[in-house]
Amino acid sequence: MDRHPLTPGGNTLVILDTCVLLPSRLSDVLFDLMLEGLYFAYWTGDAEAEFLRNWRQVHPDASKSGAKRLKAFQRATNNGHLITGYDDTAFMSRVPARVHDNDRHLIAAALVIVNGLDEEDEPALHKVMIVSDNTKHLAVADTRKLGIEVIKAGAFLDRLFDAAPARVGQAIAKSLSDLTKPPYTAEELVAALRLHGAKAAADSLAQFKSAPK
Repeated sequence: MDRHPLTPGGNTLVILDTCVLLPSRLSDVLFDLMLEGLYFAYWTGDAEAEFLRNWRQVHPDASKSGAKRLKAFQRATNNGHLITGYDDTAFMSRVPARVHDNDRHLIAAALVIVNGLDEEDEPALHKVMIVSDNTKHLAVADTRKLGIEVIKAGAFLDRLFDAAPARVGQAIAKSLSDLTKPPYTAEELVAALRLHGAKAAADSLAQFKSAPK
């Protein structure tokens, strides 16, 4: 079994944008997929600052828990998540002009990872991705030419599901079992997955939960 099913024989290296870290159910699933070993997750200091700035607006009923949530993300990666050095001119100067100013850090950070792959024996085995629902600001076609794939969260989840349905199912089951305060039903998680565009994963979970025992 390939550790990372999207890159047989290599690693799937994923930068998570703030917009996919903020929605709680989406980030629950993304991190459980990471903990299942399906990819490596990274983000930037800019993303952390943006996360804390926006948490209260997204979660007004839990306005004081943003820092705690961020620390949980950090622990999930054993604090190996943070990309540094991306503000260096060597990387920032290569970011496509059509990338929105507020999102240049994402492309530059991905370039840091791409640059590190040059030290690998077979760089082509590995894939660098940015998971973001704000793709219109990330010059997807221009960024692809740099060896970086930009993909929406739902499409990323569905691609993982297509490549490793049993492992994705196991990760989603963990998400459900962990959501106890308050309890979160399978139907609610199916709805959340659909909301974020993960149609294949949502349909599979719905069929599994509705199947006769």
